[in-house]
Amino acid sequence: MGEEKYSSLSQNEAADSKKFYTMEELLDKTVEGSKVRYFAFLLLFLLSQGTSAMMCYLPVFAGYIPYSQWECKSDKCFSLLLNHTGDNTTFFSRTTMCSNNLLADEDFVWTPTHSSFAVDWGIYCDTETQKSSINSFYFVGAFVGLVGSSTLFDVFGRKKVTLVGGFTAVVSTLGMAFAQDLWTMIGLRIVQGLGVLISVTGRFVWIMEFTPLPNRNIAAALCGVTWPMGTAVLILVAYIVNSWRTVVFIISGICFCLHCQLLFVPESARFFAQKRRNDEALKILNKMARFYNNPPLPENCLQLEAEEQRNEDSLAKKLRDFLRFPVMLRRTLVLIVCWFLVSLFYYGLGFGWHKMSKNIYASQGFGSLSEVLASISCFAFIRTIGRKKTQMLAFSGIGVCFGLAMINVKLSDSWQLSQIACLIAIVFIAMEFISIYLYTAELSPTSHRGMILSVCSSSARIGSFAGPYISHLFDYVDRRVVLGTFGGVAVLAALMTGLMLQDTTGLDIPESPGDLQGKHKIQDKEGDQEC
Repeated sequence: MGEEKYSSLSQNEAADSKKFYTMEELLDKTVEGSKVRYFAFLLLFLLSQGTSAMMCYLPVFAGYIPYSQWECKSDKCFSLLLNHTGDNTTFFSRTTMCSNNLLADEDFVWTPTHSSFAVDWGIYCDTETQKSSINSFYFVGAFVGLVGSSTLFDVFGRKKVTLVGGFTAVVSTLGMAFAQDLWTMIGLRIVQGLGVLISVTGRFVWIMEFTPLPNRNIAAALCGVTWPMGTAVLILVAYIVNSWRTVVFIISGICFCLHCQLLFVPESARFFAQKRRNDEALKILNKMARFYNNPPLPENCLQLEAEEQRNEDSLAKKLRDFLRFPVMLRRTLVLIVCWFLVSLFYYGLGFGWHKMSKNIYASQGFGSLSEVLASISCFAFIRTIGRKKTQMLAFSGIGVCFGLAMINVKLSDSWQLSQIACLIAIVFIAMEFISIYLYTAELSPTSHRGMILSVCSSSARIGSFAGPYISHLFDYVDRRVVLGTFGGVAVLAALMTGLMLQDTTGLDIPESPGDLQGKHKIQDKEGDQEC
């Protein structure tokens, strides 16, 4: 009976089956009836997504500036301490150190519980922006990598480019453990950012093209959960291990192991179908069917539209398609703005938690819990109200939270309303990050998905670059100015989404620009007209 199951379709199935199937229908056939195995595969695949969070936030802990952990050394410092009217906890602070121009090893000595490259290299007060450079130049590398790889995913495949990016990031992370100065660290962060964002984008495209329509929402939610899981692992390692170099070494080892499992995942069948290599696409689908204990697919059953069959790979052709299909251009431009804003919000808060709470481990931990809650909420909202309304809700929620954070209300000695509001804002921001990845993937045709996601993510890197510097505005500008600006543009993004983007809930992923609504009539060089 088992051999008959895998050798051919049953007579009833053969009678009822169609001769040709779309890619969506074939994906459904490969995983049907095997949800447990599918989600086990999905979770193992997405664990590597958590490595991106570990590498991104590594300098937050490895370079933490312990402004509350120091002791006086000079007469100048002791004089200030004697004249201080408050308790010692308020004296040993950034304000005292920086406003009085106290110098390390001359006026005071550091007494940190954990080592830090900021302490080792004299990064504090006036030179604190150098640490922001370490964070921000990570996104310079990310931007360069995403722009450079925007067509590589669609030319060389999702797997190869993702693996190259991932292992490049791992090697550069390991190199950070041996860095001896600021500029070496910045150079390694540029290479790290280049690799991480290439692998993040590639993994998401890769996994979404393996995922049938009914499961995409769950896949996006799991993808969102693995990011705070990676942050939680980093927090735990950084808390337990006192040496920042050892922390970097351990994290690089974890990232290497999690990337190695991707070597055993096959290339995207959709990619081969776009290359008109149908036999290879069906071979991969049949491997998946065997893994999920389903019968093999009929030979030559993959149906491609005419546009897919004659699809070209040249960059010039792909760029011309944005003019030939105005709806694709309009959607991409709106998505570029949305990606920029959500990344600006996310990293502006993510690298600035130490400005809002004295305990970096607690504040980053609460931020991670907020992201887990965001993943669960995103899944529930997308399932209930759809992709478009979820994105609108997320941006609107961000605007409301930033508005509440402008109000001066002290809740306890450690917490204020602004901190609580920003924690809630992280839920909406993370929810938007999850939904926009899924929404962009579904709005983009397979033939251009790698390019569009790379371009959108590149715009996000510009926001990411600015984010760590924006956290410094809390030291120089009334926070209500910063938060009010953030809140206003978030509401505008919600309006743009509502007016200019289509809801993709329940729709098949477009394989080519011709599958999008609103195709523009144009006469091409060969003289054939498309509409």
